[in-house]
Amino acid sequence: MILDVLLQAASSFGVGLYIATSPCLFPLLPLFLLRTLQSEESRTRSVLVTGVLSSGILVSLVIFLFLAQFIGLLIIMYFTYLQAVLGSIIIFIGILMISERLREILRLSNLGMQKGPDSPNGLVGVFVIGFGYALLAAPCTGPALFALVALFGVQSELFVSILMFVLLSIGVFIPYLAIAITTGEARDRIATKITTSARKIEVVVGVLLVIVGVFLTYPLIEIAIGL
Repeated sequence: MILDVLLQAASSFGVGLYIATSPCLFPLLPLFLLRTLQSEESRTRSVLVTGVLSSGILVSLVIFLFLAQFIGLLIIMYFTYLQAVLGSIIIFIGILMISERLREILRLSNLGMQKGPDSPNGLVGVFVIGFGYALLAAPCTGPALFALVALFGVQSELFVSILMFVLLSIGVFIPYLAIAITTGEARDRIATKITTSARKIEVVVGVLLVIVGVFLTYPLIEIAIGL
């Protein structure tokens, strides 16, 4: 029993860490943080902003889990097809990351890393950024979201569920906390370096997304070939 709880807790932490560092969120949200947290801001303020951003991500996960309780059976029945749809979306996002021209044609240039998310005026805006970009990252985190549904779906004890969610939250929070507690000067240097290498990072991330998308759609291709 204790071993099962520890495994579920560790899995929740791992899923949170994976979601926070998924290709669709990373490095866009870190770049947003680096540009939002001015070098003169205190670490307390930086941690607060980071906490609000992470809260936006977590709320989107809670909504997904809540909806999954109602459509869980459909997810299980049509898992291969849903995975293929997510894979197709990931491939499309990957191509968008690679092709600046396509982003211009579709008027999605603001998704490029050179620009990054606009800095909000307050904490509400920070929350909305975290929430919105987490929804945008849903295709990339699809496998992790399905794992969350499975983990929480089989759990009947309230205490264990709370523990799992706390560790999930910590997993989401840690990568961004690492940015918040660095000095302002270090953040400025990192932001400059990321911006300078933005195009290269976009291409690498785009290629990785296309590979992940192909991997997710492959089971449906196998079924189609088998037919």
